[in-house]
Amino acid sequence: DDFNMGAMENKSLNVFNSRLVLATPETATDYSYESIQGIIGHEYFHNWTGNRVTLNSWFHLTLKEGLTVFRDQEFTSDLNSRSVKRIDDVRFVRENQFVEDGGALSHPIRPPFYEKMDNFYTSTVYEKGAEVVRMYQTL
Repeated sequence: DDFNMGAMENKSLNVFNSRLVLATPETATDYSYESIQGIIGHEYFHNWTGNRVTLNSWFHLTLKEGLTVFRDQEFTSDLNSRSVKRIDDVRFVRENQFVEDGGALSHPIRPPFYEKMDNFYTSTVYEKGAEVVRMYQTL
């Protein structure tokens, strides 16, 4: 539970905070269960596509994370209501990524430089990256 991120993919070993894999009917909400589905799916999709989407440099992080977010969104949509999931995803982008894009932390999905690698893990890289993948699927 002291793990900084919610979960992390590693070859043959995914690591999760317990709150992201354990739920009890007494305390969990529908949103909790859907979040658990998405997070577990996300980390395992990293393992699934790892050999196909391997970073040439850190500047390609949005390709890896955007594709994985897109895939976990589609996975959760397939198991639940597609239209409700899409509305939730769009709401999340509007409330988080749009704010990031409109402020001092705005950056393209492929930033031209970085000072610290930790600064790459943003809504723009994950969520906007997923929307770019979704545009390719639509085309």
